[in-house]
Amino acid sequence: MSVTPINVNDDVLKATKTYRQQRRHVVALYLLALFVMTVLFGWLLSEQYKQEIEAAESRITARANVVNEWAKGVFAQSGQALFGLAELLALQGMPNSDNDQALKRSLENLTLYMPMVDEITVLSAEGRALASGRGNRKPDADISESAFFNAFKQAGQKELITPLYWSDIDQRYYLYHGRRLETSTGEFAGVAISSIVPEVFADALEQMSVYDGESIALVDPGLKFIARYPIPEEPFSIGSQIDSPETTEWLARGESTWSINFDSPIDGRKRLFRILRVGEYPMLAVVGIDLNELLSAWRQRALILTLVMAVIALLGAWGARHYLNRLALAHQLRQRIEEREQARAEAQIAAAAFQTHLGILITDPRGTILKVNETFSRITGYSEAEIVGNNPRMFSSGLQNAAFYRRLWKRVIKTGNWEGEIWNQRKSGELFPEWLTISAVYDVAGTLTHYVATMSDISERKAAEQEIHQLAFYDTLTGLANRRLFMDRIDTALKELQRHQRCGALLFIDIDNFKQINDTLGHYAGDQVLQRVARRMGQMLRDTDTLARLGSDEFAVLIEGVDSNHAQTNRLVERIAHKLLAALNEPIGLAEESIMVTGNIGIAIMASNEYGVDDYLQQVDMALFQAKSNGRHGVCFFDPSMQAALLAHVKLEADLIQAQASQQWQLYYQPQVDQHGRITGVEALLRWHHPERGMVSPGDFIPLLESNELINDVGEWVLEDACYQLARWAQHPRLSELTISVNISPLQFRDEQFLARVEGVFARTQAPLQQLKLEVTESLFVEARDDARDKMLALKARGVRFSLDDFGTGYSSLAYLAQLPLDQLKIDQSFVQQVLESQANAAIVESTIALAESLNLEVIAEGVETKAQQAWLLAHDCHASQGYLFGRPVTAEAIERLITGD
Repeated sequence: MSVTPINVNDDVLKATKTYRQQRRHVVALYLLALFVMTVLFGWLLSEQYKQEIEAAESRITARANVVNEWAKGVFAQSGQALFGLAELLALQGMPNSDNDQALKRSLENLTLYMPMVDEITVLSAEGRALASGRGNRKPDADISESAFFNAFKQAGQKELITPLYWSDIDQRYYLYHGRRLETSTGEFAGVAISSIVPEVFADALEQMSVYDGESIALVDPGLKFIARYPIPEEPFSIGSQIDSPETTEWLARGESTWSINFDSPIDGRKRLFRILRVGEYPMLAVVGIDLNELLSAWRQRALILTLVMAVIALLGAWGARHYLNRLALAHQLRQRIEEREQARAEAQIAAAAFQTHLGILITDPRGTILKVNETFSRITGYSEAEIVGNNPRMFSSGLQNAAFYRRLWKRVIKTGNWEGEIWNQRKSGELFPEWLTISAVYDVAGTLTHYVATMSDISERKAAEQEIHQLAFYDTLTGLANRRLFMDRIDTALKELQRHQRCGALLFIDIDNFKQINDTLGHYAGDQVLQRVARRMGQMLRDTDTLARLGSDEFAVLIEGVDSNHAQTNRLVERIAHKLLAALNEPIGLAEESIMVTGNIGIAIMASNEYGVDDYLQQVDMALFQAKSNGRHGVCFFDPSMQAALLAHVKLEADLIQAQASQQWQLYYQPQVDQHGRITGVEALLRWHHPERGMVSPGDFIPLLESNELINDVGEWVLEDACYQLARWAQHPRLSELTISVNISPLQFRDEQFLARVEGVFARTQAPLQQLKLEVTESLFVEARDDARDKMLALKARGVRFSLDDFGTGYSSLAYLAQLPLDQLKIDQSFVQQVLESQANAAIVESTIALAESLNLEVIAEGVETKAQQAWLLAHDCHASQGYLFGRPVTAEAIERLITGD
């Protein structure tokens, strides 16, 4: 219950409010000033820091450029000298011996005018030294086999400069600058080499002025020092290796310039480096500056600014505190006055009948609580001492917004009262509903003096309403949304999806074999399974998703507010679906039983404006049907092709009913032969000649016959037609020994009227039953196998023989197999057709033949298509065969012509 005072002229309370506002303003002003000052000083320091770094980068870049240009000049001067020497030798021709005095003098003169070059040497095409700028000084060794020398033999290699090279003779480093020498016809004549000493670069660096903390160095591409200034105090020599993975990576990138901060490998000091490649030469110019030296002045300024800011902050805090103390003193004086006035006001309140079943609360015009009764304290949980002096906002639940209270007080001011339902909060934090009445009290002069509120706790009434709502919209067993609420939410979700152009999804979840759980463990266990499944699936979903129970073992999920991207929606929904299946698949412990639950999920994505609730329900239902058809524990999204397939399925089912009514069936027969190729029997195969579609594949209509229970009627027709054929052939001497094998569906066999139907067929056809063979599959014996055995024994007594079809693909127990009245095992074609290629299949076929012998049963192989397969089967004592090698399924007349030759 919240009371907002309006238009009240209470000077004391107004002063109290002013005092609190002044305190907040002072503190806020101080904090704002402190924040602005901190931001300003921080920005100033940041700008100064960037200026220092930018100035340093400009300075070291300029130095690096100077070093770069000077180093390029050294190599350029050496290159010009070698170029001139090569041109001279091309005109004069290469000397024939190493005693050419004119060439020696030329080299000595070149060496004399180029102080950076230690010597210049001319090598013949064979790598032999012909002359040197040092007189009789020869090169360190024969380099005719070196990669450096051999590189010049390629016509395109005119000039080459090496990184630092260690001379074993001079015990020192050089940089070799080589130039290809050619004859006047352009043929390779030798190499001219100038040997540049690193000290030349070191002397040049020493001439440059550097600031404290700066360093200048030249290194080769292998990161070996050529020269450095200043020379560090610790041991340092030309050729010292630099360990810098960052620089190695930069070299690999092929960039020409680079700036980086890292610890110097020479003195360990943090430096800002600028690195440049020296033209196309194998050398890097590296200029660095010590960051500690660079930023020392900036750090001093930062320290001074920080101290100044701290002093200003302390002075401001002292001033604000002094001002607040003065405000507090004035407020205390006003508060004493308020207490005296309050005491007088309380004495004027009439001693009304305060003890009632309703809670009563009285406030002054400002909304300050003056008194409550015992009922009010009992309902809210607060004592009177905890309530008096506060505002009724202390009971606010937060469920009503400011606009609600504005309307409430507008009504009170206009009419003098308001009543209605409102949610408040007890001391314990519990929210509760109450019926509240607020009345304004005026004195004889018409001045507002008090507000009186009466309230009653309506929690029990609301609980009863909630229970009614729960029963109407929620499943009583699981607490999930029921079908009615789920349909409403789908309708609402569709409108929201279309309004915001987003996607959603519907999921139908069906639990496998739930009826079996109920039948075997009882309905109480089934209820527990449903509750566990509901709880697990709920934990896999978001708060915005809706999980509902639509039927016994059928659940549904509504996913809302998914991104409009269909691919992302599909991935999200598929992840949720697999999480739901994984939750289902976890074992459920019930007393001493542990149950494994599986299920299937169909999914329809909601995104189009053209579909309604019923359309999406139909789509998700079709997707669930497809998921169950694909196999257990599967997820399937709705696809428009499913609708077409469903229509085709429905049309085919209707056509099947018409086919049965108009007898569109026909029996074809496939020959079965012995080891001599003689036809001993046939297998009857059902064919459907559709008047419009032509011949329909058995794979398309046989499953439909079984699913809609037409299989019993059609199966009876097949058996009857085959028996009539047996009766006709019994009158023909050359056909009377033929047997006919008829396939019997497990659904037919399990029908309570199966034996009665078969006996009726026998009575009508008068067929020789010793020539009739019924083919059954192993799946017949998975359930109620004793009942199946009893039926087989009854027919066996009439002379009917039995063949076990597709042997090896089912689940029957070999021990139980020995108890069945079988006459023949039929080896499945999946094994026969791979018997020559697969040792595993061959072993299965051999085992089946051996098993048949041990059980004294005939054995026949189906699916024989080649003579090699037949030969293998004969070699392994399988004398009966069936397959395309001997004939495709044909009419009875064709079989007769095949045997009689007529």
